[in-house]
Amino acid sequence: MIKFFRHIRQRLLTENKLSKYLIYAIGEIILVVIGILIALQINNWNEARKAYNNELQIYSKLLIDLNDQFKSTINNINSIQNNLDKTFQVYDESRGMAEPKSPTYYNPIQWIFPYQLDITEKYEILLGSVSNEEVRNLLKFYIRQEKVTQEAYNEWNEFKKERLRPFFNKFGIHNTKDALELREYSFYPLAAINMIEHSKLKAQYGTVELDELLFDLRFKTSWVYSNLTQLKKDNDSFTEILIHELELAKKPEFINRIPRKYLSDLLDSGMSIDELVKIIKNDDMTNSEYNISENSINSLGYSFLYRKQYSEALTIFKLNIDLFPNHSNPYDSYGECLLEMGDVENSIKAYKKSLELDPDNDNAKEMLKKISD
Repeated sequence: MIKFFRHIRQRLLTENKLSKYLIYAIGEIILVVIGILIALQINNWNEARKAYNNELQIYSKLLIDLNDQFKSTINNINSIQNNLDKTFQVYDESRGMAEPKSPTYYNPIQWIFPYQLDITEKYEILLGSVSNEEVRNLLKFYIRQEKVTQEAYNEWNEFKKERLRPFFNKFGIHNTKDALELREYSFYPLAAINMIEHSKLKAQYGTVELDELLFDLRFKTSWVYSNLTQLKKDNDSFTEILIHELELAKKPEFINRIPRKYLSDLLDSGMSIDELVKIIKNDDMTNSEYNISENSINSLGYSFLYRKQYSEALTIFKLNIDLFPNHSNPYDSYGECLLEMGDVENSIKAYKKSLELDPDNDNAKEMLKKISD
């Protein structure tokens, strides 16, 4: 092709047709420019396609991480509820509105819970790689909410370190005897004993200092809870947008879904315990609208237990045993519920079964020891 064009140029020059040569030369230049522009456009299309595919892969990875964080957020919400329930219990006892629970276990009140910026650490640096304005803005908003949640956790933890723990130290409320006589190197067995001695805590009931601490504890714990529940909602919304974008791109292989409805969400719906049990029994565990894992069912049982709906809690814990008969934890929770209901004999049986299935279950060992004492 190049020889062909060269031959034309030489012929025009030989025939002294300068004007035609100039016109031809200009045309050839235009063709070259057009060819370059087309090549650049094709290259731009290819680069844009690569960038778009890379962005879709970011969506897919982000979706996986949002799913993981959704699960951890649910666990964190349950943990915060447990902390608040312990705070309410101490206050109710101090006002004569509740009797101490057996066993009197208030350790979570002083525990520290660090919060990690899972999404922020991975994706804040990738904001510039997201061309979709809606997705980019949602990611920015989510990162901001994650940081606010961490700030709430930090404030809560600092309060415990700077004010609550020193209060326990000041009045000798910690259970030094049991902590030091437990000859274990690991921390986890220590967490199973009562590190807060109830009789010494009770001596401070009604004091201004304890009341102020309970007020601040309730205030700061609730702020953490509110941020976690907001993060859960944002996680839901963000996930739906990402799934929608991946569906538009016809990339079903990039979509990872998990059940996002939790059984505990149905507590205030007016649904009876029989209806709840029916949902758990009838749903396909591999393709369920609800998360009906062992942990989710266990959390539902504790939700009833914290509300002092003992019959409902016992039903759920027993159902968990029926569904997971070879797992230790359902028996452990069942034993705790029975103990709160005053059924010591069957509680012992449940804890022994839990220990049989998991000989390393330190909580079951400790509870059996306490019951026998």
